[in-house]
Parts: sequence; structure tokens; C-alpha cells
Amino acid sequence: MAEAWLSIVGIGEDGLDGLSGASRRALDAAEFVFGGPRHLALAGIRAASEDAAAPDPQARGRAWPIPFDVAPVLALRGRAVAVLASGDPFHFGAGGALAARLAAQEWRAYPAPSVFSLAAARLGWRLEAVACLGLHAAPFSGLRPVLAPGARALCLVRDGAGAGALARWLTAQGFGASRLWVLEALGGPRERRREIRADAFALHDVAAPVAVAVEAEGRAEAEGSADAAAPSRAFGLPDA
Repeated sequence: MAEAWLSIVGIGEDGLDGLSGASRRALDAAEFVFGGPRHLALAGIRAASEDAAAPDPQARGRAWPIPFDVAPVLALRGRAVAVLASGDPFHFGAGGALAARLAAQEWRAYPAPSVFSLAAARLGWRLEAVACLGLHAAPFSGLRPVLAPGARALCLVRDGAGAGALARWLTAQGFGASRLWVLEALGGPRERRREIRADAFALHDVAAPVAVAVEAEGRAEAEGSADAAAPSRAFGLPDA
């Protein structure tokens, strides 16, 4: 079996300190390292300049193109390449997009704890009983099917403004009484956790990366019949 040329490395807000020995070795061996600017900075890897007139031979970092595309990684097939992703690269990360284009023997993955795992650990929530949603690249309406009194969800949002926008959306849906936990930079030195009601959201200094934990309260109870008004969280069709 041919040796893997691509290492997909999950990294957290604790940077290199949080990486396993295997992850560190994979990064050290890479000729090129792809990632977002934040991930490259967390790993202490200098990004190559986009100025062709001033190349930096010591910079092995490569920022992802915008819009996101794995083509630059695939163009280096056979070279020693690493990709940095947040936490678990296969949970709303770049891992799935890369694995879909490669043979299994071409890559190795080195996951770290996901934001969802860290959030559940901070709040003491059973992860298997919580909806985990990537609302950083999808409309908030993706949360609507799981909204019911007492339902819990962990939501990735794009940035600090996204946390406030989610609170306003919940309020507009009739779930302004929902409890929110705004979770910033989990796992790193800037970690912060704050609790607030959706309809009282007044946080103006929320910093990315950020997730919002939701414990839904609202419309179904106010309308008097939680069973009738709340969407079902079970599989299959209703009996009646």
C-alpha cells in the first residue's frame, strides 16, 4: 500500500499544545500546510505571501482560496501536504470534501475534540441527546425542525454578529424565552461562556470562533399544548 501523502489535522484553540505527538509529527513532516489564517496562526505556521514579486521560501503555509476549494491541495498530490481544520475535520470540516476526492490510502486523519464535544463538556449535556448544527454556512431555518420546549441544540455560527442574529431569529419564531449560552474560543486561553435569554440578547463584544447552545422555550408552551404545537423529534410518521 502506498504511503499517505496528505495529513488532515484537527487543531483547537489551544494550538500546538493541544496536538497529539502524531499530529505534531505530521505537521513537521509537511512541505505545505493548508488552512485558514486563524488555523495557520494557531499552529505557528507562516503563510506564503500572495505577492509573486516577494516570495518567502520559508513560508510553507497556504491559505484556503475564497470561495473554498480543495483543488490547490489536489494539485500537490504525491507531495507531503497537511491540512488544518477545526477540531474534528469530518464534522463540518474540510475532511469530508478531501476524502471524497481521494483514495483511502492517500490520506490520514488526526482529529481533535470538536466544538460540539467541548460545548457539551462545559454544559454537562449528553451529546447524543442534542442537535448539532452548522449554522455558520446554512440558514437559521435549519434549527426550526428541532425547536420544541426543552429541546437542546448546539449551533456553530459564523461570527459574533451571528450569535445576535440567531437570538433575534429565535425571538421572531416565538422562542424568545429560550436560554442561550454564548461559547467563545472553546478550549483556548480566550475561552468565555455567557448565558442570556434570546429576547434579551445584548452582547456586543462576542468574538469568533463562537458557538451558541440553545435550550428552547417558547411558542409551544404559550399556545397551551406542547404535544400538539411542537414538532416531533421522533423518527417516522405520526400515528394519526
